[in-house]
Amino acid sequence: MLEDAENTTQAQLRRGGCMIRDETEIAIRDEGEIARSTIEARKTVLSPAQGWSCVDPPTNTVFPLEYAFRLLGDIQDKHVLDLGCGTGGEIPTLAWRGARVTGIDPFADLIALARERMRRLHIEADLRVGSAYQTELPDGSVDVIFCMSVIHHLDIPMAVGEMRRILKPDGFIVMKEPICFSRMYAKMRTIFPASDETSEYEHPLTREDFTKVQEGFRVSGLRLFRLPFVAIAERYLSLKPRLFMKSSDFLLRHCHYLEDFATVAVMKLSRWFYARPPHLLSLVGFKD
Repeated sequence: MLEDAENTTQAQLRRGGCMIRDETEIAIRDEGEIARSTIEARKTVLSPAQGWSCVDPPTNTVFPLEYAFRLLGDIQDKHVLDLGCGTGGEIPTLAWRGARVTGIDPFADLIALARERMRRLHIEADLRVGSAYQTELPDGSVDVIFCMSVIHHLDIPMAVGEMRRILKPDGFIVMKEPICFSRMYAKMRTIFPASDETSEYEHPLTREDFTKVQEGFRVSGLRLFRLPFVAIAERYLSLKPRLFMKSSDFLLRHCHYLEDFATVAVMKLSRWFYARPPHLLSLVGFKD
């Protein structure tokens, strides 16, 4: 009986194959994120519709968000989840491209702003307050997960486990995340103070974190962006980033030893089974 009760408790805590390993730690982290989101909500001013550059961006774009939209491909009539949608800045573009959009964010203030944005633009989207660890979406119900700068706020195994649970067998994830692969760059980051919108629990993905995110997926379309001088020019010199982004992109394409200093990565993660060549799909005994 005791064993059955323990198994029941574990089943209740389990989501997407991942156990909630330390609820206290997660709760503390969530409090820090709530404080960050409150500051973000207070500063947000809903601007007129933007994002047309992401409707059909060029393959060689130097901007990571545009490239992330490029990786989506044809999403007409697809169920796309904007995970960690915040104020809904990317949802209009997803909708304009024909997707059926669900947006989930754990913070009610941000979802309220997202709903107001959709109301002004006359866009239909299913916007919910919810957790990346427990989305409450059915198993295998999502074609595409659009995940823009979210994972570095979260417990990676738990979040990725939930993504795997809700993805359709032929679904995929498009992910954009801040990264920090270089020890030298990590030391440089300590020189510059974090902004008010940064919680103490978020950090760019290390190489180890990046590997964890990719486990069990086929990685395609991986590109690195934004050498550190872009952020310095934008934040401290108030210069427009376009020229610096072009310079950064040129250097990353032609000087591969600089890749460790890139600060943003964008990639597509596909379920292994459907990402394999057709002649391998019928292998007996294959398990996803």
